[in-house]
Amino acid sequence: MKRPALPYVPGGAFLGAVGGVALAYDHWAATWGVWFVYFGVVEGMALANSRAGDTLSEHVWAWFATERRKSGEEPRPVTGWTRFRRFVLLAFLAWLVAHFLTGGLF
Repeated sequence: MKRPALPYVPGGAFLGAVGGVALAYDHWAATWGVWFVYFGVVEGMALANSRAGDTLSEHVWAWFATERRKSGEEPRPVTGWTRFRRFVLLAFLAWLVAHFLTGGLF
């Protein structure tokens, strides 16, 4: 039996099946792949320039009021809005982990 020259057959599984799970390669997989590469380039550039406030982590810390204060700086008052934003972040991350680990059950 002759093996295909390409690692996938159009309409079939990309690189066959891994652990019984077929990795389908379609336009959605390609789109997500491009998105991850784009994110990696943007985040890599932000990490390489070492300026404050340009990485995803620094934006999330600012948006959800979880950034650490600098030495000698007075702590910001924690308001109800701050607590709500932190709860939203915690709830989203908890759901995301449960969603990925249960195969979409949640």
